[in-house]
Amino acid sequence: METHTAISAREQLDLLRAELERRGWLADHRGTPEKPFLHVRNPADAGFNDSVACCGDRYCWNWGPEIGAVDDVQGVANRIMHVLRVVGP
Repeated sequence: METHTAISAREQLDLLRAELERRGWLADHRGTPEKPFLHVRNPADAGFNDSVACCGDRYCWNWGPEIGAVDDVQGVANRIMHVLRVVGP
């Protein structure tokens, strides 16, 4: 019999934080215990930053749009890095 252990939003965000930091990106926990979020910054330019929340089984930008499923941490990290990338001339 398989048992399912619920993971809190903070724990889900910590998994994403660890993945981003493994890739050299900056991410830290913010918010409250009831509404935690990650503040993510591009290491090449801290002006490229945004906040990410965990909404049930999805990661979302704090301003609303979904980024991806919590079971796709690598894909979500890829999307965050794409959106917050520095685009040069």
